[in-house]
Amino acid sequence: MKRSAIHFLFLITLLPGVFHACQPENVLSKEALYKASSQKAIDFENAAQLDSAYYHYTQAKINSPDRTGDLFAYTLLKIAMLQHNKGDFSGSEETITEALANYKGSTYLPYLYNLLASSYYRLNNPTEALSYYQKAYETSTVEMERLIYQNNIGLIHLETKHYAQSIALLAPLLKEELLIANKPEYARVQDNLGYAQYKLNLPDAFENLSNAWRLRDSLQDNFGLTASCMHLSEYYQLIQPETAKRYADLAYQASVATQSPDDQLEALKWLTTHSQPQQAKLYYDRYIQLNDSLTKVRQLAKNQFAKIKYDSKKATQEVIKYKNQNLLLLVIIAFILLVGVLLYFLYQSITKRKLQRSAYETETRISKRIHDELANDVFHAMTFTQTTDLQNSHHKESLLDALETIYKRTRDISKENSNIRTDEHFEADLLQLLNSFSDPQLNVLVKTKNDIVWSKLLPEKKIAVFRVLQELLINTKKHSQASIVVIDFQNQSKSLFIHCFDNGLGYDLTIPKKSGLQHAENRILAIQGTLTFDSQPEKGFRAKLIIPK
Repeated sequence: MKRSAIHFLFLITLLPGVFHACQPENVLSKEALYKASSQKAIDFENAAQLDSAYYHYTQAKINSPDRTGDLFAYTLLKIAMLQHNKGDFSGSEETITEALANYKGSTYLPYLYNLLASSYYRLNNPTEALSYYQKAYETSTVEMERLIYQNNIGLIHLETKHYAQSIALLAPLLKEELLIANKPEYARVQDNLGYAQYKLNLPDAFENLSNAWRLRDSLQDNFGLTASCMHLSEYYQLIQPETAKRYADLAYQASVATQSPDDQLEALKWLTTHSQPQQAKLYYDRYIQLNDSLTKVRQLAKNQFAKIKYDSKKATQEVIKYKNQNLLLLVIIAFILLVGVLLYFLYQSITKRKLQRSAYETETRISKRIHDELANDVFHAMTFTQTTDLQNSHHKESLLDALETIYKRTRDISKENSNIRTDEHFEADLLQLLNSFSDPQLNVLVKTKNDIVWSKLLPEKKIAVFRVLQELLINTKKHSQASIVVIDFQNQSKSLFIHCFDNGLGYDLTIPKKSGLQHAENRILAIQGTLTFDSQPEKGFRAKLIIPK
């Protein structure tokens, strides 16, 4: 006969409030994903779109920030409830087992144990059901819930025909004030107690069964009426068969109203057994049709849940794969940037060393010129003043000529290494420098193809141009024996091109560069420019400078 349904569905109405109370104040990205998925699942569940609710609860499970905490346990409990309601009791058992294996808290333990016991009950495993109902009772701290779990334990004893044990658990419940105030639960316990008493032929059986039926009828509790009518039908089957059949019909009608296929099957099975052959056949055909349909629906639900679970897992793997690809890309970009920074600092270090070397060589060159060109002349002049009669006008004139020569050489060295103005005077100073190398033996020609806006060139680049052209002209004047030097400036959008060539002896580029040319090359490299030479012995000398703006 039909027993009173195991009670757990009331928990659904309690859990959303608990869920929102569990939300952390500072929501991180993964927690935000969890919260969004959970809220969507709740909305779909409230709209009775259970497949969509299942999908989003599964997403929430994947995004749960802590697999040992309340949020994870809550999510798996909701998934298990959906599976249980769809008749996927094995799937519900698997989900709850996963929750219990990870959960380290205590808030949801009674609910998990209760639902797991219900799944075992539906899977015809009363021993395990009894064990987990007992655990639910022991772990609960809410008195009303403990009363409900006690009823469930009594129902398992009733199912396993331990009627005396069932009565011992159920009878005291009718005296509990909390239960008396909760009429649906009170009727549930009273009906179960009456049925256990009926099995032992106890005198209070009918009173409890009929009182439970009347209370449920007044509450229009169709779920409860199904159980009460089936119990009363069994009670009357031997003494008043027509009354028994009437209650079975009422049980069937109530089960149709609640759209409970299991209850409908229970009622149809009883009607098939206790009806006349012709009518029994109608009930039997309806039973077969409903049973086949229910089997297909539940199998479809299992397959659908399995597919949703698979699709959700696959989608999550795709997201993880995408994140990993992005992470790899970021690592590569970071590596490239790091290498770039290291190369930049390496280049800066090399350039700095070149500049330091160039400065050192310049100082050495100046020192050598002072020693070679001035020190001897100064010494000779000093010796001349000590050994010669300066009252002699001719000797005096010779001394003055020597001092003038020393002065000119000193001025040239100073001018070659003096500070360079990079303001609006730069162009005039540069032209003065170039023209200063012209003399009767050497003609320096300056050509400008386009007007050059020197103000757009950085000061360090102006200094480099000045010193490099100075080095090239000094080299020409000292070594090339040229009669003409042409310096051609060409202004372009991104660079300044300078071509310098003479008609002198030329230079063999296969031999190491002289110090002056090496200094010039180092200066241009320091400003990210280029300096190239093109020369052959007896065929003149060419230099090409490219200065980036």
